[in-house]
Amino acid sequence: MAKFLGTIFGFIRALPILIAYMLCKPILGQMRAFSAASERIGRLPGFLGVYARQCFYKTLLSSVGVNVYFGFMSVFSKAQATVGDRVYIGRFCSIGWAEIGDDVMLADGVQILSGRHQHGQTAAAGTVMRDNPQEFTKVTIGAGAWIGAGAIVMADVGPRAIVGAGAVVIKPVDANAKVGGVPAKPLGM
Repeated sequence: MAKFLGTIFGFIRALPILIAYMLCKPILGQMRAFSAASERIGRLPGFLGVYARQCFYKTLLSSVGVNVYFGFMSVFSKAQATVGDRVYIGRFCSIGWAEIGDDVMLADGVQILSGRHQHGQTAAAGTVMRDNPQEFTKVTIGAGAWIGAGAIVMADVGPRAIVGAGAVVIKPVDANAKVGGVPAKPLGM
């Protein structure tokens, strides 16, 4: 009964933010309106905030599974992201274009970027970095993977892999691997 009530009240709390998103989308564009709404929904505290984020992301992300926990101040920047069943996303996470498998756990402060070269590398000589064309690629987090606090992930992480706290993943991580460090290196299987 508590979960049912949480879902109802979460929907009621998310509704104004969803409406604001729909109104802003034609003016700001889909990407900017989504980022702004994601930041707003992320600020809602407590379990009501968790239920509101569940409702919000089930409505706007490509796919969200069942029993997903979205922590306080965690945001998505790309609506193309997908989240599997029984995923735990800790507090203060930032997620771009990602495919997150079932039973994944993200500790607090994890960043999953939309690939490794988001700002491109093809601008003409004499131009500034912001003039580079942006290049977004999907990052896949395999089923059952654990990502430690403060890790930055820019490449795929295989199923049941463990990424240590504070690690920076710039190359794909194999299934069942344990990695840590900057840049992330194998720690064993």
